[in-house]
Amino acid sequence: MDIFKPIAKYLLDPLYAFHEDSSHPEFSEEYEKTQFMTKEKIADQQFFLLKNMLIHAYHNCSFYKNRFDQASFNPFKFYDFDELKKIPTLTKQDIQQNLEDLTASNYTKDQLLLNQTGGSTGSPLKFYVDLQRLHSRKASTYRHDRWAGWDIGSKTAVLWGHQGDFLPQENWKTKLRDNYYERKLFLDTSSITQEKMSAFVKQLKEFQPEIYLAYANSMFLYARFIKENNIKDYNRPNAIITSAEVLTPEQRKTIEEVFECRVFNRYGCRETSIIASECSEHNGLHISSEALYLEFQQNGKDVDVNETGKIIITDLLNFGMPLIRYQIEDAGAPLAGYCPCGRSLPRMDISGGRVTDFLVTSDRKVISGASMTIYFIAVINGIAQAQIIQNKVDELILKIVKSSLFSDKTEKEIALKIAEYFGTNMQYTIEYTDNIPVTASGKYRFSISHIDPMEYLS
Repeated sequence: MDIFKPIAKYLLDPLYAFHEDSSHPEFSEEYEKTQFMTKEKIADQQFFLLKNMLIHAYHNCSFYKNRFDQASFNPFKFYDFDELKKIPTLTKQDIQQNLEDLTASNYTKDQLLLNQTGGSTGSPLKFYVDLQRLHSRKASTYRHDRWAGWDIGSKTAVLWGHQGDFLPQENWKTKLRDNYYERKLFLDTSSITQEKMSAFVKQLKEFQPEIYLAYANSMFLYARFIKENNIKDYNRPNAIITSAEVLTPEQRKTIEEVFECRVFNRYGCRETSIIASECSEHNGLHISSEALYLEFQQNGKDVDVNETGKIIITDLLNFGMPLIRYQIEDAGAPLAGYCPCGRSLPRMDISGGRVTDFLVTSDRKVISGASMTIYFIAVINGIAQAQIIQNKVDELILKIVKSSLFSDKTEKEIALKIAEYFGTNMQYTIEYTDNIPVTASGKYRFSISHIDPMEYLS
């Protein structure tokens, strides 16, 4: 019997909430109920929250006041969801160029958390999240994790490609939190070697996690490593949650065969946290509608059910920096009908997403394209968009769209980062372009590799 699991759930979680003045328990209790409300009640709640956010943004964000006025949009006379289309979509470039004007004037900087995307769509950006929104995001994560069988106190292995999410472990307090409260084992998949995969097998066997949370490509690569090396003695969790990258049917099949459990796919982003997740029916992804309002459009018009459109998202709860009609540069399809699970939260399929490939360094290490979005492009001034293409092990092609900050220093920084992450022997060519075309799904691919990483892990 795992005696620490009820301690984490019934003692440490309430203590954490009290110490951090977090309202996530209240949000969690609410979300467990609202997921089973009727579709009509969910829509009514969304409309109330949406109108409240529109009025708030008009009063407190100079960017939205100007935008609403220019569009002849009056948030006080907002009576129908369709009226939202009068407002132009918010682009990543809008956020990059208007960060302070998008930030609510009635919030101080100590009430906000500055965060940053990696630019997995080729365009990194910084944004703010208010502290109360952090609490609702945590509660939303709890609920969606529960659909996969997780609960507070469950041992969880996190196979993750974003090294920045590992940094808090350097603090002894957060180590205690991870070990005894959140009970997480973090495994860094930003770069992968055969030795590292072998170490994962040993660490996971010792830790015995119930749930895996993983980058889709990382989980697939680990499953292939176990299968192709004919490893028999390894940890098999109760469920696996994949996120951060597109999960293909072939990847799902391999992962489920190797680990003998179901995969629960998830769609989210740093800007809004969880957007949608699979439940036990695996029949589309339920949208986190108590916190988000999604539109699916082509050429400015809503698509029909089961048809793919660009995803436009409004965060209903981040008052510190409202994201209204944010064009996230992903593609998806709204689904019709009801889910047999009994939840009335609307469902969607994701047909685009962070499509990233693993890259191989000059010394034959395998690194994730997703991690490069954080530690390569996002930290170099002067790059608006970028794409890394690898056709040969020792050669890279960098397609780059310059920003207004581009200078000779930018090229020097690129050279340093190439040497740091890909090795001093890596050859590369820069191709400057006015734009980087999207795929058929409407998604930018940050990294494209024509090399099978398993050749360097076997």
